[in-house]
Amino acid sequence: MIRCGFCGYEFDPAEGKRGCGGCSGGCHNVHCPRCGYKNPLESGLAQRLKQVMHKAAKE
Repeated sequence: MIRCGFCGYEFDPAEGKRGCGGCSGGCHNVHCPRCGYKNPLESGLAQRLKQVMHKAAKE
């Protein structure tokens, strides 16, 4: 899940628009389906760290 840095809407990356065509070097962001703000994709490391922290918080 991604939380939009502008409006706070939480969405699955598959819901957002990718590849807007307006970014130099190609768009590597996910645009919020609610407001259109471009949010950077999380790296694989950040995603795994988030999962570990979430599991630890449940225990």
